[in-house]
Amino acid sequence: MRHWVDRQVERLGGWLLPPRCLLCGSRGQSPSLDLCRGCQAAFGAAADVVRAGHGCLRRCCAPFAYAAPLDFLVHALKYRGQLATGRVLGTLLADHIEALGLQVDVDVIVPVPLHPARHAERGFNQSAEIARHLGRRLRLPVEESLAVRRRATPPQVGLHLEERRRNLVDAFVAGPACGRRVAIVDDVTTTGTTLQELARVLSQAGAVAVDAWCVARADRMR
Repeated sequence: MRHWVDRQVERLGGWLLPPRCLLCGSRGQSPSLDLCRGCQAAFGAAADVVRAGHGCLRRCCAPFAYAAPLDFLVHALKYRGQLATGRVLGTLLADHIEALGLQVDVDVIVPVPLHPARHAERGFNQSAEIARHLGRRLRLPVEESLAVRRRATPPQVGLHLEERRRNLVDAFVAGPACGRRVAIVDDVTTTGTTLQELARVLSQAGAVAVDAWCVARADRMR
């Protein structure tokens, strides 16, 4: 019933305030996606949408290649605080997850956490913004507090694989996840080290399966 109500509210909102493409300004897609079909068609697909995971990570899904014009939306959310892009990215990711049926054996969504100092500086967590809309579309709960970043770490960008791994030692801690099947959500994955380390911590906390759902994959899983 709640899902039906959400969809009706979405349709009403799209009728009252027609969607506009965040990339080119033309008419968006009904009922309320702020992205036109032309711009969406320009998004490059990842070479392999679903990859087998490593270590404690069961599988990783990232439908898009991290390239123009998709990267503009990721940057608009992460660095310019344009939260409307979180709904677009969450909706696009939800469509792919649902089409592949990956949500059927997942109990809870956990966004990659920011350290409290970084969160306070930025004012939001871009992964949580994407996860919020994703969870609503897939009818899955989002639990930001199930995993936290307890140690501030330098950005992963520009680090080699081994440097990325060392950078994340003891960075995360997870609450009780006994018997739960978890999907980690992030914006972009590069080497997979962040996802793998978070999957390891969640598994140690009792999760029986951990997936990763990311909007895009850069050239090199983060």
